[in-house]
Amino acid sequence: MRTRIFGTVLGCVVALGMLGVIGPQSASQAKPAGVSWLLRADVLRWSVHQAGNSEPSSTAAVDTAEVTVHPETPGLTIPPRFLGFSYEAPVLATRYFEFRHTVFVHLLANLGTGVLRFGGNSVEFTYWSRQGTVKEPKERAVLHPKDLNRVFKFSKKVGWPVILGLNLGHYDPKMAADEAAYAVKRGGSDLLALEIGNEPDLFMYNGLRPSAWDYADYLQEFRAYMQAIRARSPDAPMSGPTTCCKAGRKWYPRFLVAEAPQLIMATFHNYPLGASPHLPRSSPRYPTVQRLLSAKSMNQVADEVRQLVQDAHAHHLPFRMAEANSESYDGGVDGLSNVFGAALWGADYCFTLAEQGAVGVNFHGGFHHVYFSPILIAHGHYSAQPLYYGMLLFHAATPGRLVPVAVHTHSSLTAYGVLAPNGELHLALINKDERASVEVRIAGVANYHHAVVLRLTASSVNAQTGITFGGHSVEPDGKWSPGPGEQVAQSGAVFHLQLPSASAALVNFRQ
Repeated sequence: MRTRIFGTVLGCVVALGMLGVIGPQSASQAKPAGVSWLLRADVLRWSVHQAGNSEPSSTAAVDTAEVTVHPETPGLTIPPRFLGFSYEAPVLATRYFEFRHTVFVHLLANLGTGVLRFGGNSVEFTYWSRQGTVKEPKERAVLHPKDLNRVFKFSKKVGWPVILGLNLGHYDPKMAADEAAYAVKRGGSDLLALEIGNEPDLFMYNGLRPSAWDYADYLQEFRAYMQAIRARSPDAPMSGPTTCCKAGRKWYPRFLVAEAPQLIMATFHNYPLGASPHLPRSSPRYPTVQRLLSAKSMNQVADEVRQLVQDAHAHHLPFRMAEANSESYDGGVDGLSNVFGAALWGADYCFTLAEQGAVGVNFHGGFHHVYFSPILIAHGHYSAQPLYYGMLLFHAATPGRLVPVAVHTHSSLTAYGVLAPNGELHLALINKDERASVEVRIAGVANYHHAVVLRLTASSVNAQTGITFGGHSVEPDGKWSPGPGEQVAQSGAVFHLQLPSASAALVNFRQ
């Protein structure tokens, strides 16, 4: 058996942790026997392993969980624009982002307000010209003023500001500065940030730079771009470094030390799994639904994000995961990225990032033949994919302030509490076990006298269709609204709920 407690650490503990006075190493030196913990940016997480107990049998049909919520001690705030989409830059040259595409507009509206990001690997082959054409090797698109006009018009109407990537792969500070100047003037408040390049820590591996190219070379090029941009647009909002991977984790803190005063936001990219043809099945990153939903995989995400947030906060910067998804190779994996398991993972992933103090995440995707895309276009029709439903659940629980939740269980249940501005309490329960349902006992909510549950369900983790949240699927016109929900049984100050295997639920408490 294991007990998991998620708690927000307030006051001086947060301050000391942020300053590095208290850290994971010093904390572990003082921990009692059988207890381990990780100090996160604002969250202290304990994992209590009781001697003599082991993981449950995979054949278990029903498990139990004691969930205790602490709404009296709210902590970190989840901002309204936490969710976002990330697209390859060449889509800016298309006409996808027009208000006449009402299905797409409805799909965005279901998620409230968010952030649209345009970058990806192809930004390095996307060029800018105020007039005429550009002929370059491997050119994917040439952007003109009309293209930025179109996306910023769309951005304003839907209320989703833009992160715009600039081409660093083809080294041309003058071109980037001209695009930035136009975006700053045309975008105004609808331009959230500009970013220079995409994953420059991989340039020496993908042919964009010589193999000997390193961080010092990148920093020199970044500064040349910044000098050109600032000369034209002194107040241009900048984010970075848009790195990823092993080298990127080393570059990230060095970059912030050098360039934080130039930035309004720190960013990074994350893909827990990979699907390279050269990756052996024994690799912990080899993509399977079971690995994606495993506690080990999500804990690794939490560890990485915790450090990224701490590094950003050390320079008084917010942190956003500007590009992320389930796996990193060629648009996802059929049977992993486009099944119901991705919805459960997506909701858990969003809450995990929020728990560490991130201000948002942009799920990368496309419109055509991209398995991990939350929204897909097929035969001219926009449609919500499984990952979208995980985002839908997260949005229904936010914005608000995270509250500590203690979970005592044998199962794969995770739980997150959010106190809404209007005083309502939202409790997200995610059962990632494919076989065992969970009988959940919810305590700590004595001040609440009414609870309704909205369920996220499908026939199995491998289902690609038939997914519902709140009793309804997203309609063909892109609209979604929940059903009335079901009342949660109450016994005294405790609520009781059964959560089927491979499903999630959002319990809404009212006083």
